[in-house]
Amino acid sequence: MCDKKINIRAATRRDCEDIYIWLRDPISLSMFFSSSIPSYKEHKDWFNSSLNNSERKLYIGEVGSLKIGVCRFDVNKKNGMVEVSINMNPKSRGSGFGKRFLASSIKFFQNNQQCDLLAKIKPENIASLKIFKSLGFQEILSKADVIMLVKCDKEILFKEVDENDTDLLFDLLSQRVHSISHSKTPTKDDHKVFVKTHTYRHWAIIFEDDYPIGTFYLQEDNSIGLNILEPSIFIVSEVLNYIREEFKPNKEVKSKVAPYFFINVPSGNEKLNEILLQLDSIPIQVSYKI
Repeated sequence: MCDKKINIRAATRRDCEDIYIWLRDPISLSMFFSSSIPSYKEHKDWFNSSLNNSERKLYIGEVGSLKIGVCRFDVNKKNGMVEVSINMNPKSRGSGFGKRFLASSIKFFQNNQQCDLLAKIKPENIASLKIFKSLGFQEILSKADVIMLVKCDKEILFKEVDENDTDLLFDLLSQRVHSISHSKTPTKDDHKVFVKTHTYRHWAIIFEDDYPIGTFYLQEDNSIGLNILEPSIFIVSEVLNYIREEFKPNKEVKSKVAPYFFINVPSGNEKLNEILLQLDSIPIQVSYKI
């Protein structure tokens, strides 16, 4: 049965009751993050608003006349990702449809919108974890109550800065929207001097495949400067994992050097703040210019 063709279509109002029946299934309920069961009226209101929400897509998978499940895509502008989740019709579980249904839904969605994908799954949901990982989703965060995975078809690479990168760095600097160290973009001559004489412990350019998308630097006090033109949860997690793997914090000096790495983020950079919180980073202070 699992080799039968799966058709993907957008959900319609006719699917509302079926989806409600599926979500009330005990196995489905055990895998949801919310423990409350909505009334049918609450579900119907949510479903109808979802159909009219341009930032949410609901797709139904069908094999012949059998609806096998629903796949949901939510655009999250705060972290630059599209969150994806699936719920199977209990009657189609164990039939081998899950992986192909998810893959077909992603293909259907990305025909209109290429994007990075995010999934949040309970650690005990072994079947879903296997399905998502088999389709190239990478684990970026594991907690007692949730595992976070992302899928991105582009590779994040790093290159240590040298004097030959001056023009590239100035171009990235000119495109930067948020800044802590300066309120006015330095001149190109000032920038050249800075690149040549910088005192960063480490300074690197971040590439998405072959395209430069930002920089990061480490300072001797273990602070990190992170400047990404369009941050996403995938890119930020790759940068932080790279730093953890390649560097160790400098030894603590009381009141001068923290015993851990920490990131300074401009107050206006709400997107990066939101991403760091989702990656389980811990806020430690708020700084004010006086």
